Amino acid sequence: MMDTDRTSTDILKKLFEQLPEAPLPASCRHSILQQIRQEAVRRKQRKERWELFFISLASLAMIALAIAVFIYMDIPSITLPRPGLSHIDRSELYFYFHIGFLSLLLLFLDHRLRRAFHKDE
Repeated sequence: MMDTDRTSTDILKKLFEQLPEAPLPASCRHSILQQIRQEAVRRKQRKERWELFFISLASLAMIALAIAVFIYMDIPSITLPRPGLSHIDRSELYFYFHIGFLSLLLLFLDHRLRRAFHKDE
């Protein structure tokens, strides 16, 4: 039994050695490279869709959290100063500057981190 397997593999090996090596046609190489490029584009699009999905999900979670905070916590109402009034409450002005500064700081950090981690793109 073992001997017949060995002889059949030897015969196949000899037959394959007798086959001439033919180069692949140029159209075959072109079509294979085109398929590889198409697959790379599909993967990139799939990755972008997942990123968009998770960003949307995170945004919805943050909006829901903000709504929950405003509903369940006793937050005083924020009023903007009227243009005709000469007296502006400094505590409200400080609050607005504080929020604006934090927003600008976060935007700057986001910009720096994106530049640092996406240098190759």
